[in-house]
Amino acid sequence: MLVLRSQIGDEVAFQELLALYGPHLLRFTRKMIESPETADDLTQEIWVAIFRGLPGLRDVDKFRPWAFRIARDRIYREYRRRNVGVRPLDDNELEALPEIEETSVTLEAGELQESLDLIPPDQREVLVLRFFEEMSYEEIARVTGCTLGTVRSRIHYAKRALRNALERKMI
Repeated sequence: MLVLRSQIGDEVAFQELLALYGPHLLRFTRKMIESPETADDLTQEIWVAIFRGLPGLRDVDKFRPWAFRIARDRIYREYRRRNVGVRPLDDNELEALPEIEETSVTLEAGELQESLDLIPPDQREVLVLRFFEEMSYEEIARVTGCTLGTVRSRIHYAKRALRNALERKMI
């Protein structure tokens, strides 16, 4: 209902959307961009893009993945602007990652963020969307523009890469 009201120009409804989804989009952006200041500025740009694009959103039930898709596009645009190399690992590279046994580890938030920063952005984003934003695989597929199988694969390999990064930090 908030999305529909926002689409017809109800500013109060848009403020409620901002209050509801703002913290989630900010958290996603901060997990993907190292500089908090840059992430905050980028989040502002994301909300401007959402505001401008809202009248064109056809399926209001898809607002959440649509908004995160806008955020993802802005984040990757920032990577390109900063010339940050974002290249997904190919299948051979993914298979070459060593398998690490499941372990029970207690982490502090800072340690987790540092380890997340060590893995490629395409893997980091699926972990953040799945475990921090609690999105379904279908929603993640809409956000990333990938097939469901690719999302499953990325999450699998992202977990492995995160485990490897955590293990390296502990050594």
